[in-house]
Amino acid sequence: MTDNIDTSQLWISGIEVRYGCQPSQRPPERVLEEGGKSENINEGLCGKYVWLVPQYTRREYQAATGFEVVIQCLPDMSKKNLSKRGGGKYRYLLPIMDTRQRRKIVHVVLLRQSQDLPCVPPGWDGATGNINEGRGNSFLYLLWKAESVQ
Repeated sequence: MTDNIDTSQLWISGIEVRYGCQPSQRPPERVLEEGGKSENINEGLCGKYVWLVPQYTRREYQAATGFEVVIQCLPDMSKKNLSKRGGGKYRYLLPIMDTRQRRKIVHVVLLRQSQDLPCVPPGWDGATGNINEGRGNSFLYLLWKAESVQ
């Protein structure tokens, strides 16, 4: 495999899940909520404070082309749960890396709202399913923008 490294371009390769016990522990490099609402995944619910932090790469084959929310009954010890100590099902955010896809993710935000998201909002290239599905709280999505690889 050719190690294509573009030193001028940073792409998002994944999302790190970070936990805290209080709001002051939020990481400065966290994914922000588009409308200025809370970035805490567990906002309004029990459990730890949970924030998302983008991870970057200069290698195009390591760049994410999408993200998927997986909600399941059993824990996956190899991944960090988005609903840490929140009760209910386990939630994971997984990167999709399609090396055939020429558009790679360069920017992500959270979108928290009171209703379902019927389609990807204008100005964005993709969105996950509802991270809060089945939790009875706000609807929460990760949105992303992508750029073509040169």
